[in-house]
Amino acid sequence: MAKTAKKDKTKEKKKPDPVDNESSDDDDDEEEEEEEVESERARAKRLRGRAAFMGLIRRFLSLIPLGLVLARQPFLMRPRGSGVNAIKLRPLDVAIAGSIHWAASSPMILRQPKYYTYVNETARWLLTPHEYATAQQSKRAMPNEKTVQGAHKKTAKSLARMVDKDSQLREMVTSPQPNFPLLGSLAILLGCLLSPLLGGLFDYLILLGGVLLMQGGRALEMQPQPELYVAGVVTVLAIAAGDAAGKVVAAPAAKRKRR
Repeated sequence: MAKTAKKDKTKEKKKPDPVDNESSDDDDDEEEEEEEVESERARAKRLRGRAAFMGLIRRFLSLIPLGLVLARQPFLMRPRGSGVNAIKLRPLDVAIAGSIHWAASSPMILRQPKYYTYVNETARWLLTPHEYATAQQSKRAMPNEKTVQGAHKKTAKSLARMVDKDSQLREMVTSPQPNFPLLGSLAILLGCLLSPLLGGLFDYLILLGGVLLMQGGRALEMQPQPELYVAGVVTVLAIAAGDAAGKVVAAPAAKRKRR
C-alpha cells in the first residue's frame, strides 16, 4: 500500500499546470494599448522628406530633355532618297533660326536695335554648350578653344552658317503659318529651359511641342527619332514625380484603446 501511495504522489507531481488563458488575453490587450500612433510632427517631417526626394527626381529627369536639346540632337529626320536630300530637324536650330529671322523683320525690333543684339547674344549662348562639348572631344582644338569663352567665340560662325547658309533650315522657318515645326521647336526649347526651375506647366509645354513636331513632320515626310520619344517619356515621368511630390496624404485616424 505504501508503494502505491508513492506512485500516486509522483503522478500528481508530473501533471502540467493548466494554462491561464485569461492572463494571456490581458497581455494582448496591454500590447494593443501600448501601440503608438504616429505623431503629427513626425508625419509632417516624413512627408517633407518624401516631397523633397520626389522633387529632386523631377529636377533630375527634367535635365534630360534639356541636354538633348542643347546637344542639338535631331528629333525628326527625313532620310535621303532619289532626288531628295536628307533633313534633320533639331529643335534648337529651328527655334534659333526662326527667332533670328523674326527679329530681322519685326517692326518692334527694328525700332529698338538693341533687342536684336539681345536675341543674337541669347542664341549664341544657347549654342555654347554644344561648341564646348565639341571642342573637348576634338584633338585638334587649341587650349584656348576648350574654354567657355573660346566656345562662345566660335558660336558667331556657327550662328551665321545656321541662319544664312542653311537653305533647308531657312525654308523650314519661313514657311507660312501655322508652322508646326517652328512652333513645336519654340515650345520644346522654352519648356526645357524653364522646366528644371519651375516645372508644372512647362513640362506639359514640352509634350505639346513634341505633338506639334510630329504633326509638322508628317507634311515634310519626316520620321520621329528616338530622342523625341526619350524626351516625351522622361517628361511624363517628371510630371508624375512632381505630382507625387505635391500630393498631400491624409492623416491616419487615431486608434482607440480597448477597455
